Amino acid sequence: MGFLQGAISYTAYEVLSVPGPEFRTGLLDGLSRGRIGPIDIDLGRDRTVGFATWEDPLDAEFTETKVFFDSVVAFSFRIDRLSVPSTTLKLYVRRRVAEVLAATHRTKLPKQERDELTDQLRTDLLRKTVPAITACDVIWDTATGRLRFFSTSQAINDEFLTHLREILKVETRPMNTVGILERGLDERTLHDVYHLLPTTFLAPGEIRLPQGGRA
Repeated sequence: MGFLQGAISYTAYEVLSVPGPEFRTGLLDGLSRGRIGPIDIDLGRDRTVGFATWEDPLDAEFTETKVFFDSVVAFSFRIDRLSVPSTTLKLYVRRRVAEVLAATHRTKLPKQERDELTDQLRTDLLRKTVPAITACDVIWDTATGRLRFFSTSQAINDEFLTHLREILKVETRPMNTVGILERGLDERTLHDVYHLLPTTFLAPGEIRLPQGGRA
Protein backbone atom coordinates (compact mmCIF):
# COMPACT_ATOMS: atom_id res chain seq x y z
CA MET A 1 0.00 0.00 0.00
CA GLY A 2 1.08 3.59 -0.40
CA PHE A 3 1.42 6.71 1.67
CA LEU A 4 -2.36 7.23 1.82
CA GLN A 5 -2.27 4.31 4.25
CA GLY A 6 0.77 5.67 6.10
CA ALA A 7 3.44 3.60 4.33
CA ILE A 8 6.67 5.37 3.44
CA SER A 9 8.68 2.52 1.93
CA TYR A 10 9.02 2.79 -1.81
CA THR A 11 11.31 2.06 -4.74
CA ALA A 12 12.39 5.03 -6.86
CA TYR A 13 12.87 5.03 -10.63
CA GLU A 14 13.92 7.56 -13.21
CA VAL A 15 11.58 7.69 -16.21
CA LEU A 16 13.64 7.70 -19.40
CA SER A 17 10.86 8.53 -21.86
CA VAL A 18 9.73 12.14 -22.19
CA PRO A 19 5.95 12.75 -22.21
CA GLY A 20 4.81 13.98 -25.62
CA PRO A 21 1.82 16.09 -26.65
CA GLU A 22 -0.49 13.05 -26.64
CA PHE A 23 0.87 11.83 -23.33
CA ARG A 24 -2.33 12.04 -21.32
CA THR A 25 -4.48 10.33 -23.90
CA GLY A 26 -1.93 7.57 -24.42
CA LEU A 27 -1.47 6.96 -20.72
CA LEU A 28 -5.22 6.78 -20.05
CA ASP A 29 -5.61 4.32 -22.92
CA GLY A 30 -2.77 2.19 -21.54
CA LEU A 31 -4.16 2.20 -18.01
CA SER A 32 -7.56 1.15 -19.36
CA ARG A 33 -6.03 -1.70 -21.40
CA GLY A 34 -4.04 -2.88 -18.39
CA ARG A 35 -6.76 -2.44 -15.77
CA ILE A 36 -7.21 -5.14 -13.15
CA GLY A 37 -9.56 -7.90 -14.26
CA PRO A 38 -11.29 -10.84 -12.58
CA ILE A 39 -9.46 -13.99 -11.63
CA ASP A 40 -10.18 -16.74 -14.16
CA ILE A 41 -10.46 -19.84 -12.01
CA ASP A 42 -11.60 -21.95 -14.98
CA LEU A 43 -8.14 -21.48 -16.51
CA GLY A 44 -6.49 -22.64 -13.30
CA ARG A 45 -5.46 -19.15 -12.17
CA ASP A 46 -5.58 -17.99 -8.57
CA ARG A 47 -4.35 -14.42 -9.08
CA THR A 48 -4.61 -11.42 -11.37
CA VAL A 49 -2.70 -8.15 -11.67
CA GLY A 50 -3.38 -4.80 -13.27
CA PHE A 51 -3.89 -1.08 -12.83
CA ALA A 52 -6.49 0.68 -10.68
CA THR A 53 -7.08 4.25 -9.59
CA TRP A 54 -4.97 5.84 -6.87
CA GLU A 55 -7.55 7.04 -4.36
CA ASP A 56 -9.80 3.98 -4.70
CA PRO A 57 -8.00 0.79 -5.76
CA LEU A 58 -11.39 -0.93 -6.20
CA ASP A 59 -12.06 1.51 -9.06
CA ALA A 60 -10.52 0.63 -12.43
CA GLU A 61 -12.29 3.25 -14.54
CA PHE A 62 -9.74 5.91 -15.47
CA THR A 63 -10.38 9.58 -16.18
CA GLU A 64 -8.05 12.58 -16.26
CA THR A 65 -9.31 13.88 -12.92
CA LYS A 66 -8.52 10.53 -11.26
CA VAL A 67 -5.00 10.23 -12.69
CA PHE A 68 -3.50 13.68 -13.32
CA PHE A 69 -2.74 16.17 -10.55
CA ASP A 70 -0.87 19.07 -12.18
CA SER A 71 2.52 17.56 -13.09
CA VAL A 72 1.95 14.43 -11.00
CA VAL A 73 0.52 11.17 -12.33
CA ALA A 74 -0.98 8.83 -9.73
CA PHE A 75 -2.49 5.36 -10.03
CA SER A 76 -2.24 1.94 -8.38
CA PHE A 77 -0.77 -1.40 -9.36
CA ARG A 78 -3.04 -4.03 -7.88
CA ILE A 79 -2.56 -7.74 -7.21
CA ASP A 80 -5.56 -9.92 -6.35
CA ARG A 81 -4.94 -13.42 -5.04
CA LEU A 82 -7.23 -16.27 -4.04
CA SER A 83 -6.04 -18.90 -1.61
CA VAL A 84 -7.37 -21.79 0.42
CA PRO A 85 -5.57 -22.54 3.70
CA SER A 86 -3.88 -25.94 3.46
CA THR A 87 -5.44 -27.11 6.72
CA THR A 88 -8.92 -26.22 5.43
CA LEU A 89 -8.33 -28.05 2.15
CA LYS A 90 -7.10 -31.15 3.98
CA LEU A 91 -10.26 -31.28 6.07
CA TYR A 92 -12.49 -31.09 2.99
CA VAL A 93 -10.39 -33.69 1.16
CA ARG A 94 -10.55 -36.07 4.12
CA ARG A 95 -14.33 -35.80 4.27
CA ARG A 96 -14.75 -36.22 0.52
CA VAL A 97 -12.42 -39.24 0.39
CA ALA A 98 -14.42 -40.90 3.18
CA GLU A 99 -17.66 -40.26 1.26
CA VAL A 100 -16.25 -41.72 -1.96
CA LEU A 101 -14.86 -44.80 -0.21
CA ALA A 102 -18.17 -45.43 1.54
CA ALA A 103 -20.13 -45.02 -1.69
CA THR A 104 -17.85 -47.33 -3.71
CA HIS A 105 -17.16 -49.89 -0.93
CA ARG A 106 -13.41 -49.44 -1.20
CA THR A 107 -10.75 -49.13 1.50
CA LYS A 108 -8.26 -46.97 -0.39
CA LEU A 109 -8.35 -44.31 -3.09
CA PRO A 110 -5.74 -44.43 -5.90
CA LYS A 111 -3.31 -41.47 -5.87
CA GLN A 112 -4.43 -40.13 -9.26
CA GLU A 113 -8.07 -40.16 -8.20
CA ARG A 114 -7.21 -38.50 -4.89
CA ASP A 115 -5.19 -35.78 -6.67
CA GLU A 116 -8.06 -35.09 -9.07
CA LEU A 117 -10.48 -34.90 -6.16
CA THR A 118 -8.13 -32.47 -4.33
CA ASP A 119 -7.82 -30.23 -7.39
CA GLN A 120 -11.58 -30.13 -7.84
CA LEU A 121 -12.20 -29.32 -4.18
CA ARG A 122 -9.58 -26.55 -4.26
CA THR A 123 -11.27 -25.02 -7.32
CA ASP A 124 -14.70 -25.24 -5.67
CA LEU A 125 -13.40 -23.55 -2.51
CA LEU A 126 -11.63 -20.82 -4.50
CA ARG A 127 -14.96 -19.92 -6.12
CA LYS A 128 -16.32 -19.15 -2.64
CA THR A 129 -13.29 -17.11 -1.55
CA VAL A 130 -12.87 -13.33 -1.56
CA PRO A 131 -9.46 -12.40 -3.00
CA ALA A 132 -6.77 -10.77 -0.90
CA ILE A 133 -6.01 -7.40 -2.50
CA THR A 134 -2.63 -5.66 -2.52
CA ALA A 135 -2.61 -2.17 -4.04
CA CYS A 136 0.72 -0.39 -4.49
CA ASP A 137 0.65 3.36 -5.17
CA VAL A 138 2.47 4.74 -8.21
CA ILE A 139 3.44 8.42 -7.96
CA TRP A 140 5.14 9.83 -11.07
CA ASP A 141 6.37 13.42 -11.04
CA THR A 142 6.62 14.25 -14.75
CA ALA A 143 8.42 17.54 -13.97
CA THR A 144 11.41 15.76 -12.43
CA GLY A 145 11.03 12.43 -14.23
CA ARG A 146 10.99 10.51 -10.95
CA LEU A 147 8.57 7.70 -10.25
CA ARG A 148 7.96 6.23 -6.81
CA PHE A 149 6.48 2.76 -6.53
CA PHE A 150 5.29 1.98 -3.02
CA SER A 151 6.60 -1.55 -2.71
CA THR A 152 10.05 -2.90 -1.91
CA SER A 153 9.20 -6.48 -2.94
CA GLN A 154 11.49 -7.50 -5.80
CA ALA A 155 8.89 -9.81 -7.31
CA ILE A 156 6.16 -7.14 -7.29
CA ASN A 157 8.57 -4.52 -8.65
CA ASP A 158 9.57 -6.82 -11.51
CA GLU A 159 5.95 -7.48 -12.41
CA PHE A 160 5.10 -3.77 -12.20
CA LEU A 161 8.02 -2.79 -14.45
CA THR A 162 6.91 -5.37 -17.03
CA HIS A 163 3.41 -3.85 -17.12
CA LEU A 164 4.87 -0.35 -17.20
CA ARG A 165 7.07 -1.20 -20.19
CA GLU A 166 4.80 -3.49 -22.19
CA ILE A 167 1.42 -1.83 -21.61
CA LEU A 168 2.16 1.82 -20.82
CA LYS A 169 5.33 1.94 -23.00
CA VAL A 170 7.25 3.67 -20.20
CA GLU A 171 10.95 2.88 -19.76
CA THR A 172 12.67 3.41 -16.41
CA ARG A 173 15.91 2.78 -14.56
CA PRO A 174 16.43 2.38 -10.82
CA MET A 175 17.20 5.47 -8.77
CA ASN A 176 19.57 3.54 -6.51
CA THR A 177 23.24 4.37 -5.99
CA VAL A 178 24.22 2.66 -9.22
CA GLY A 179 21.54 4.43 -11.24
CA ILE A 180 22.49 7.84 -9.86
CA LEU A 181 26.19 7.28 -10.54
CA GLU A 182 25.57 6.06 -14.08
CA ARG A 183 23.43 9.11 -14.80
CA GLY A 184 25.85 11.69 -13.38
CA LEU A 185 29.37 10.40 -14.14
CA ASP A 186 31.31 9.85 -17.33
CA GLU A 187 32.56 6.37 -18.18
CA ARG A 188 36.10 6.85 -16.86
CA THR A 189 35.03 8.36 -13.55
CA LEU A 190 32.36 5.70 -13.16
CA HIS A 191 35.01 3.01 -13.67
CA ASP A 192 37.19 4.56 -10.94
CA VAL A 193 34.27 4.79 -8.51
CA TYR A 194 33.33 1.15 -9.03
CA HIS A 195 36.87 0.09 -8.11
CA LEU A 196 37.14 2.08 -4.89
CA LEU A 197 37.76 0.02 -1.78
CA PRO A 198 35.71 0.79 1.35
CA THR A 199 38.89 1.91 3.21
CA THR A 200 39.41 4.60 0.59
CA PHE A 201 36.64 6.61 2.24
CA LEU A 202 38.51 6.77 5.57
CA ALA A 203 40.80 9.63 6.49
CA PRO A 204 44.56 8.86 6.22
CA GLY A 205 45.73 6.93 9.27
CA GLU A 206 42.21 6.36 10.55
CA ILE A 207 41.34 2.83 11.66
CA ARG A 208 37.80 1.87 12.54
CA LEU A 209 37.47 -0.11 15.75
CA PRO A 210 34.63 -2.59 16.27
CA GLN A 211 32.87 -0.11 18.56
CA GLY A 212 33.15 2.65 15.97
CA GLY A 213 35.97 4.49 17.80
CA ARG A 214 39.28 5.72 16.37
CA ALA A 215 42.85 4.63 16.99
